[in-house]
Amino acid sequence: MPFPRFHKLPQEKRERLLDIAAQEFATRGFEDASVNRILERAQMSKGAAYYYFEDKVDLFFTVVQYCNERLKLIDTGLDTAALTESTFWSTFGELHRQPLLRSFEQPWLFAAIRAAGRLSPATLEREPLATLARQLKMLVMKLIKRGQEIGVMRTDLPDELIFAWMDALDDASDHWLLTQWKNLDREAIGHVSDQTVDAMRRVLAPSEHSLP
Repeated sequence: MPFPRFHKLPQEKRERLLDIAAQEFATRGFEDASVNRILERAQMSKGAAYYYFEDKVDLFFTVVQYCNERLKLIDTGLDTAALTESTFWSTFGELHRQPLLRSFEQPWLFAAIRAAGRLSPATLEREPLATLARQLKMLVMKLIKRGQEIGVMRTDLPDELIFAWMDALDDASDHWLLTQWKNLDREAIGHVSDQTVDAMRRVLAPSEHSLP
């Protein structure tokens, strides 16, 4: 987490620094990102990063947290118990689509979050990234359980394997979107999101063996 003095900066200056850092991490990934380049673009002294952040990892985690807040990746108000057979997949589709559309004009917000997936396992266990990852997985696992309860998702496979399938489809879709982003409009991005969710729906539809 950043040092308390970071939060005493004017909001505009904080957001400018985090937006520039997000662009750097999105473009170059964590390993190849340059803190000096970030500070130069933000017109801050070279020592500023370590005045406000413990290290490069701390800066990156602050950026990921900032991007998550901007894109609203986790819908804390979602009541999974209220989902029905007729609303489950449409609700899931909105959860998948909206963060992508929110990042349409600032794709680096989304790309910076995806860059976190390339970190080492040890780094991923550091806070606050570990908490964010747990929250995301918990939400998806709750959706899987609810989908099984109302009969729209298969029960003949371990939940962890179902999660892995969904994660793999999502990762492939995100990678393609980020490489094609500049050629796509909002409608096309939304369409790819819908196609990804539809692929999940078809792959995870209850099989004859999983029906009661």
